[in-house]
Amino acid sequence: MNNIDTLISNNALWSKMLVEEDPGFFGKLAQAQNPRFLWIGCSDSRVPAERLTGLEPGELFVHRNVANLVIHTDLNCLSVVQYAVDVLQVEQHHHLRPLWLRRRAGGG
Repeated sequence: MNNIDTLISNNALWSKMLVEEDPGFFGKLAQAQNPRFLWIGCSDSRVPAERLTGLEPGELFVHRNVANLVIHTDLNCLSVVQYAVDVLQVEQHHHLRPLWLRRRAGGG
């Protein structure tokens, strides 16, 4: 079995297991997402965000990149942040000094 076949097979087993445990699992995920948190984390394959935080699929909006950086010229990251704040209306912000300064200055 080649690598892609292994991934596909593992995915089929994973989805079968989830449906056996919770028949409504995928139906719940198909509904609109409304996570409370945006997680900007490292792309390191050893640290899955949901496992680190103890949250379930759909409870965390995730953006991953090398060194979990937010750079003002990274349009991909900025679009994730904008979508999370403007559309998903995530509730939690942590260590976002630019947002704090903007709010302190009366900018929203």
